[in-house]
Amino acid sequence: MDWKVVKEDKVPIYLGIMRYIMQQIQTGQLLPGEKLPSERQLAELIGVNRSTIVRVMTELEAKGVVNRKQGSGTIISDDKWGMLTDPVVSWHQLMQSHPVDPQQKFMNQIQQKLKEDTAIDAYSGELPMALVPAFDLPQTNWRDFIEEDKNQDEFGYFPLRQAISDMIHKDYQLSLSVEQMMITSGGHQAIFLIVQTLLNSGDAIAISQPSFFYALSLFQTAGIRLFGVPMDSEGMRVDALEDEILKHRIKFVMLNPSFQNPTGITMSLRRRHAIIKLCRIYNIPIIEDDAFGLLYFEHENMAPPLKQLDPQNVIYIGSLSKFLGSTTKIGWISAPHAVLERLATARRDLDLTLSIFPQVLAKDAISDPYFPVKLAALRAQIKERMVYFLNKLPHQQIACYPTGGFYVWVTLNPKKNITLQLAHLLDSGILYLPSFIFGEKTPAIRLNIARLSLSEIDQLVTVLADMLA
Repeated sequence: MDWKVVKEDKVPIYLGIMRYIMQQIQTGQLLPGEKLPSERQLAELIGVNRSTIVRVMTELEAKGVVNRKQGSGTIISDDKWGMLTDPVVSWHQLMQSHPVDPQQKFMNQIQQKLKEDTAIDAYSGELPMALVPAFDLPQTNWRDFIEEDKNQDEFGYFPLRQAISDMIHKDYQLSLSVEQMMITSGGHQAIFLIVQTLLNSGDAIAISQPSFFYALSLFQTAGIRLFGVPMDSEGMRVDALEDEILKHRIKFVMLNPSFQNPTGITMSLRRRHAIIKLCRIYNIPIIEDDAFGLLYFEHENMAPPLKQLDPQNVIYIGSLSKFLGSTTKIGWISAPHAVLERLATARRDLDLTLSIFPQVLAKDAISDPYFPVKLAALRAQIKERMVYFLNKLPHQQIACYPTGGFYVWVTLNPKKNITLQLAHLLDSGILYLPSFIFGEKTPAIRLNIARLSLSEIDQLVTVLADMLA
């Protein structure tokens, strides 16, 4: 690079240098992980005082664009933690020149592997068709759907909201008011509406590290900064969360405390109370994503949702898609009425209205008198596969023994080349998600065991045992 920064009239030189560096990143001239010249060298190359370069790097570090380490120099950030992105003006340049990041490159590989008949899909985040419960739907016609649309308001189809409320109350003894519930097109739309409505560009959210929230591009697109909070066996660490609150003026704490994605960790009751207490002290709302909450293995061991412990300060997100199939695309948000009104207005403005058809079908499914029996059977089938897998893999490779949900977090051999281990899995036809997708550098993979038959689990274990030996 020639580092020819054009000095503009009425534009502070430090700002011009910042814009230049950002432009070089966007066009691929500077790549993630690339080391920059020293501050002294940059000052000489650009022809400015070293103090100007110090200010530039301080500003870029605050935006999450670069990482500075004593003794190691300054490198272009290779992850999204804390990153605040500026709007990109040249769309053509962005589409033509922006390099594919490692995450996207890996996902492209996975999509190609999915086309192979022999692939063992422990990657996808949904049930296999063989486990999706079969429900007999009532005979209906087109006019019936049109008539049912009269029972829908800005918060969604009322009979479905009532059915969800009844279902949650039976399982959790948690009362969700129908008037404070809004149906969404899946859990991701619920998160999207919250980000678009309740947050502004530059706001900071605390999430667990690792977390599937890190993998969602909607945060970066909206300019929301994510800050990872380490976990232990009981869930998000309270001391680490308080550190992030004090350093970054956290606006929301967002987590999924039951069968966390990707680790499978379930937050203890003691830790749930501690998180709630801390957030009350700092007046920070909690967003609880409970997508897997109903897929517990043993009911008596389940901790109550955060929403049940602190109804007024927790926005609760649920989903039917994890057990009715991803094509159902039905989720819900339980929040104060004033919050739901803002979310509903945003959804209308964005033309994201929800069709009556999936709502009626979902209501019929969970209102089926055999629904509790079929859901219990599904839990038993997933548990059987999970226990079968866990009993075959060495104990030291399992970070957590899940008590529900789909996922297991398997640590890889730190003494072997991580890139080669990941490549070996793909070459063996094993599809997975690596830890860096979730913002974690520790070598590990997420596996959806619910998707695998017992014979596929045997094949998976054989490959893992050989690789981890």
